[in-house]
Amino acid sequence: MTDRALPVDLRVRPVPLTRWQLVWLAAAVFVASAGYGALMPLLPKWLAPMMPGSSPAEIARHVGMLSGAYAAGVLFGAPLWGFASDRFGRKLILTIGMLGYVTSVLLLLASDLYQVRGIYAMRAATGFFVAAIVPIVPALVAAHTPAAQRARRFAWLSGMSLIGFLFGPGLIALAEGISHWLGEALPGSPTLTQIVIVLSALLGAITMIGLAATLPGSTAVG
Repeated sequence: MTDRALPVDLRVRPVPLTRWQLVWLAAAVFVASAGYGALMPLLPKWLAPMMPGSSPAEIARHVGMLSGAYAAGVLFGAPLWGFASDRFGRKLILTIGMLGYVTSVLLLLASDLYQVRGIYAMRAATGFFVAAIVPIVPALVAAHTPAAQRARRFAWLSGMSLIGFLFGPGLIALAEGISHWLGEALPGSPTLTQIVIVLSALLGAITMIGLAATLPGSTAVG
C-alpha cells in the first residue's frame, strides 16, 4: 500500500517529544511568566526617581499603562510569530523569542539613558518576544503529542505558567538576599530591581540554551 492510499493521520507521524524536550518547553513558559510577575511589583519604586514630583496616582497609572504596553506587544506579535513558525519552524521561532526576551529585559538596565519612554518601548518589546514563546510552545506540544495525552500536557503547561507568575515574589526574595550580600561585599551595589532584571535574563538565557540543545531541527519538530 502506498502512502497516498493511507489515511492522512497515518501518512504524517511527528516525532514524539522526549522528557527533556518537554521540560525545557515548560521552562520557557515558566520563565516568561516569572519575569513578568517579578518585575511588576517593583515598577512603582523604580519609576519614582525618574518622575520627580509625580503623585502616587500618576505613577500607578504609568504602571498600569506599562502592563498595557506589554499586553499590546503580545497581541501584535502573536499572529506574526505564528505565521513565521508555520513557515520557518517552531524551534527557530522559540529560539528567537527567548533571545529577544533576554535582550529586551537586559536593556532595562540602561533605563537611565532613555527614561520612562524607553521603558515603555522595552516592555512592549518584551511582550512582543514573549508572543514567540507562550503560544508557540503549546502548538509544538500539540503537534508532537498523541491525542490521548494532549489535555494532560496542556494542563501541565498552564500550571507552569501560573506557577511562574506566582514565583515572581520568590525571585524578588532571592534578589533581596543577593542585594544584602552585595551591599556588604561591594560598595555601590546594584539595586533590587537591577538584580531581578539580571536573574530574569539569566533564567531566560539558560532556557534558551536548553531549547537550542534539545529540540531537533525544524524538519523533525517544526
